[in-house]
Amino acid sequence: MSTIDPTLRALAHEIGTDIARYLSVQLQRGSVPVAPEYLTTFQVAQLTGFSPKGLENMRARGEGPPFLKVGNSVRYRVADVRAWIENGGVDD
Repeated sequence: MSTIDPTLRALAHEIGTDIARYLSVQLQRGSVPVAPEYLTTFQVAQLTGFSPKGLENMRARGEGPPFLKVGNSVRYRVADVRAWIENGGVDD
């Protein structure tokens, strides 16, 4: 088992703390883009090459990537869309 020099360990900790502090400030300002967990129909259309209307038609037929209804809005989880694409854009 290797041991890390205490000076290097302290320096690494200080750098990590500084980075965390910087990112915290940037997040509070809205300066750091955060990848969304959920996508709109338009975003999925851009990602997949299907039109928004095509995705709507797939939803009506029970096909396409899994989706959620939030009120009147449709949302797709990024992980579900990726899995659907990796599966060749076909339903299980």
